[in-house]
Amino acid sequence: MSEPQQKHWPDRAPNILVPTTILCVLSTLVLAWRISYTIRCSRKLSLSDCLMTIAAILSIVATGVRYRTCFHGQGRHIMDPSIRKPYDILQYSYYLWIGQTINIIAVAILKYSICSYLLLMRFSRVYLAIVWASILMVTTLNFVLPVMGMFCRTPFEANWNKSVKSKCFMTPNETITYTQGVSNCVTDLVYIAAPIVYLSTLQLRKRAKWRLRIVFCLGSIATACSIAKTIEMSALKKTRDPTWEGSNLNIWSACELSVGVLVASLPPLGKPIDSMLDRILPSSFLVTDPDNCPYNNGLPMFSISKQFTIGSKPTRERTRSKNYNDRDNDKYILKEAQQPEKDEIIRTISHGVCIDEHPGTQIADRIHKDHD
Repeated sequence: MSEPQQKHWPDRAPNILVPTTILCVLSTLVLAWRISYTIRCSRKLSLSDCLMTIAAILSIVATGVRYRTCFHGQGRHIMDPSIRKPYDILQYSYYLWIGQTINIIAVAILKYSICSYLLLMRFSRVYLAIVWASILMVTTLNFVLPVMGMFCRTPFEANWNKSVKSKCFMTPNETITYTQGVSNCVTDLVYIAAPIVYLSTLQLRKRAKWRLRIVFCLGSIATACSIAKTIEMSALKKTRDPTWEGSNLNIWSACELSVGVLVASLPPLGKPIDSMLDRILPSSFLVTDPDNCPYNNGLPMFSISKQFTIGSKPTRERTRSKNYNDRDNDKYILKEAQQPEKDEIIRTISHGVCIDEHPGTQIADRIHKDHD
């Protein structure tokens, strides 16, 4: 006697689309806040801002592709009669391949954006070397190798259509998968730990320090998503029901990208976040340190507003704040009427005050002005 036909087939598409779409929208809004705040403060957009914007756009595109993937079977069992074979399976494989490729590129660009932001900080040479090493690691293990794995088969259709006989110059295996996962975790930990260590060397208010520590520690959420994605990726290679079993991998991949964009957009929003905390939290909780610290609201960064030409000045010039006035400079020692012209040279000679044997006799300081 034949088994009774199953009448109800579960569908996990809502479980995939709802949380990933919410995270994508939230991360996009936070990034838009960051960009608008930067422009409102009359600052030029940095390389980090531009790269982050590209990563967010790719995240939106990947979300749209995810809807097509779910429409063709993602989240349902492969034996579900609503899946038309082989049409839906081929379309599912095609859009899944596109989504994975976009996700790989977007995550790499996101990490480049974080690195470009870290390079603006006044790190020591050791920390700068670590950041540059992470850039090399991201380029090799998280961009070049995965992209080669996505395009390693000929003819081109064989990259997503497994029924096509193909030749492959590179066979992705579990070693490469785990290497990519470990690389993601290592680079994420570098991006979390380096700024936190850097904060200990700055004179910041306690509230600002804790706010920045919390923001950078939120990056551990993206690390957790990366670990979960690596586990799901290795388990998916042994399944016979990829449309159902691959749902978790799709969720974790989307969360890794969206959470990364969201968390990486927060550090430049120090002042507006502090203003929000002032309105939400009680005043007794916010009373901390006096405002005599040189960097009260954020991290000191290298100036990116000045344009330099090759050979003129170092491109990473350490600059002082606009409100800083050096009153010991010759510019302030001389009165405005005594300011030199372009063809004049100032020579300042300092003399100490000497007391002669005869009381009341002193040698005054002199300032000599020579003309060409």
